[in-house]
Amino acid sequence: MFELLLQMIKGVAFGTLTGLTPGVHVNSLSRLSFPTPTLFVMGLVHTFLDSIPSALFGVPDSDDTVPSLLPSHRIVLQGRFGELVRLSVTASTIALILAVLVYPIYSLVAPLYRFEVGLTFIVFLSLFLILSQKNKIGALLIFLLSGFLGYCAFNIPIRDPFYPLFTGLFALPLLIESYLNPPKEVRVEDSKLSVGILRVLKFSALGTFFGSLASLLPTLTAGQASLLGSKLTKDDLDYLTIIYSTNTAAYAFSLANLALTGKTRNGVMVAIGEVSTSELLYLYLLGISAALLVMIFAPRIAILLGKVAFRFYRKAIMAIILFLFALGYLYNGLPGVSLMLSAMLLGFLAPRWRVFRVTYMGVLMLPVLVESVI
Repeated sequence: MFELLLQMIKGVAFGTLTGLTPGVHVNSLSRLSFPTPTLFVMGLVHTFLDSIPSALFGVPDSDDTVPSLLPSHRIVLQGRFGELVRLSVTASTIALILAVLVYPIYSLVAPLYRFEVGLTFIVFLSLFLILSQKNKIGALLIFLLSGFLGYCAFNIPIRDPFYPLFTGLFALPLLIESYLNPPKEVRVEDSKLSVGILRVLKFSALGTFFGSLASLLPTLTAGQASLLGSKLTKDDLDYLTIIYSTNTAAYAFSLANLALTGKTRNGVMVAIGEVSTSELLYLYLLGISAALLVMIFAPRIAILLGKVAFRFYRKAIMAIILFLFALGYLYNGLPGVSLMLSAMLLGFLAPRWRVFRVTYMGVLMLPVLVESVI
C-alpha cells in the first residue's frame, strides 16, 4: 500500500513538472523506466496542468491544448487567471470521473473500431474546419500549406517531427507577438469559478464524449475532437471546459482502450505497454486520488508562477523562446530547428488572413488523408 502511494506521489510530481514547463511534453519522460501507476498518474496530472503555460504564454505542449490558446489568453488578460486554473482542474476531474462511470459502455464500443471510421471523421473535420470560416479560401490555403509542411516533416529522418511543427506553428508566433506587444498590466490573483458546477458538469460531459472519440480513432486527437465544441457554445469558459475535459477524458479512455484492444494512443500508453482490465479499477482510483490532490495545490502553484511570469514578462518570454529552440536542437538537431523556423513563418499567416489558428491542424489531417489515398 505504501509503495503504491509512493508511486502515485512520484507520478504527481513528474506530471506537475511536465505540465508546468513550457514546451516539455509528458512523452519526454515516459521513456524512463517508471512502473505503470507512476506513468499513468504522471500523464493524467499533465493533462490537468498543461493549460497553465498555454494560458500564460501561448505555448502548447502538444496539439491537445492548441484550440484553447486564444480564449484562455483573453481570460488571463482580464485578470481571471485563478479562475482559469480552477476551471481546468475542475473540468478535468469531472471528466476523469465520468470516464470511469461510462467504462462499461466504452468496453462494448472500443473493440468495434475500424480504420474507415477514423478516416471518415478526418474528412468531416477537414471540411468542417474550412467551410465554417468566413475566409474560406484563406482557410483552405492555410490547411493545404500546413498539411504540405506536415507531410514533408513526416517523411524526413528526424526523431520527433511533432515538436518543431507545433512549436513553430503555434507557440513561437504567439510568443514573438507577446514580446513585441506585452500587456501593460495583468492582475494575477486567485478567484472562484464564476459559473455554476452544473454548467461545468454539462460541458465536461460533452468534452468526455469527444474524449472518448479521440481515444478510439487514431487519426483523431483530443485537440481535433474538441473543435466540434467551438460550434456548440459562444462563451469562452464553456468552450474551455470542453477543451480541458476532452484532453483528460481522451487520456483516461486511452488506458481502457489499451486494456481492451492492446492499441496505444499516446506515448505514455506505449511506455506502459500492457495492462489488464482487472488493473483498470485501481489505476483509475489512484488517478482520482491524484486529481483531488492536484485540485488542492495547483491553484497556489499557478498563481505563484503567474505572478513571477508577469513581473518579468518580456524576459520570461525571451527565456522560453531560447529554451524552445534549445529543446528543438536537442530533440532533432539542425534539421529540427530548420523545420521549426519554417513552421514559425507559416504560423504568422493565419491571423493576417483572418483565419483561425486552429486551421493549422491540417498539419496532421492532410498527411493522413494523403497516405490513405496513396
